[in-house]
Amino acid sequence: MLPLETDEHGDPFQVWVVKRSFTLLAPVCWLGLVATLLFLCLVDPLYAFLHLWTAAVPLAYLVGWHLAIIGFLGSILLIGRRVQSHTARQQVLLAFFCLQAVLFVWFGVVSWLATGDLSMFAIAQLLLAAVFCFPGSIRRWINGVQALALALALAWLDGSGKFLGLMHLVNLMVIVGVSYAMDGYMLRNARALFAQQCRVVQERKRADTVLYNALPLDIAEELKAHHRVKAQSYPSMSILFADIVGFTQFAAERSPDQVLHILNELFSEMDALVEAHRVEKIKTIGDAYMAVSKDEPGALARLALSMHDLIQQYNVARGFAFSLRIGLHCGATIAGVIGQKRFLYDVWSDAVNLASRMESTGAPGHIQTSEAMFHTLRHAFDFEERGLVHIKGKGPTRTYYLRGEKQGLCA
Repeated sequence: MLPLETDEHGDPFQVWVVKRSFTLLAPVCWLGLVATLLFLCLVDPLYAFLHLWTAAVPLAYLVGWHLAIIGFLGSILLIGRRVQSHTARQQVLLAFFCLQAVLFVWFGVVSWLATGDLSMFAIAQLLLAAVFCFPGSIRRWINGVQALALALALAWLDGSGKFLGLMHLVNLMVIVGVSYAMDGYMLRNARALFAQQCRVVQERKRADTVLYNALPLDIAEELKAHHRVKAQSYPSMSILFADIVGFTQFAAERSPDQVLHILNELFSEMDALVEAHRVEKIKTIGDAYMAVSKDEPGALARLALSMHDLIQQYNVARGFAFSLRIGLHCGATIAGVIGQKRFLYDVWSDAVNLASRMESTGAPGHIQTSEAMFHTLRHAFDFEERGLVHIKGKGPTRTYYLRGEKQGLCA
């Protein structure tokens, strides 16, 4: 997961790489702790019992180093559990590399004076360079200072002169050079991985934006989580249909680009109203617009009134004479996602059909509602009874015109 925060220089990569290296710190410490305990409990006693350790260096120096490593790695593990911020992680990593440099100078001196060998020192440094990619240039300075300190200590303490006379100093410099190169390679790989993950995140954001624009938030989240959406029942969903009166004839007299531009302007403004009133857009079909409210019929009624205000303002600004015919109804519905490609969140039931009939049998410039919608909203909105209207499949049906919201009340 990419971090949202940046460091003091505004660099998100630095935060990411510190977090990544810090995540690897605990496994490395546990591995080192287990290995050191095995040496302390098994190998060191074996050295003493079989007299395998050289008399040139007291075995206590090696045992003391093992105990210091155990204390060091254990402390890092304990501190790491309490660290949360980027700055604190950075400080723990820096302390880890500085202290390990000091401890491995100690180990290098003991190993060389006892066995004339620095291979374990070299392996440890190369492993650290291969695992971590932080703190980059700072760690390169640490490696250089560590090698210089070890070289000076051995040149001073080794009375035999072997370290300076048999190319061992050159070998130590080679180890530093390889660690330096490996550190740079790891850092470049980390930058490439970070850039790739950034691209993945950006593409996922674009896909999510499309998905959230096409579907309601809860439906989109369910689809992302389960790759399917269960149909849901709503006992009293409010449904709105709006149609631009005469737009078909209007469109026939203009170019497709002009028609698309006008519809895009109007429907974009309606989308903004839908968001402001916290209802859900379902779809547009030609010059018709459908929206629903699952649990707040008053919000859908206010949307209808806002749509009428919008079309009037649009006419004044553009010099047109559009009018809306809007229908409202509430009732039981079923909602779900249809299709696997170009999927569509849709609502269907007899209540949807009746809401559509409320729009198609209404009058231009009016909001026609069913009797069910009237009884639901009459305490908060003003209505005018229209009377009986013949509705296909229903026969004579009593309908009402929504006039406005009562002052000082809300649905």
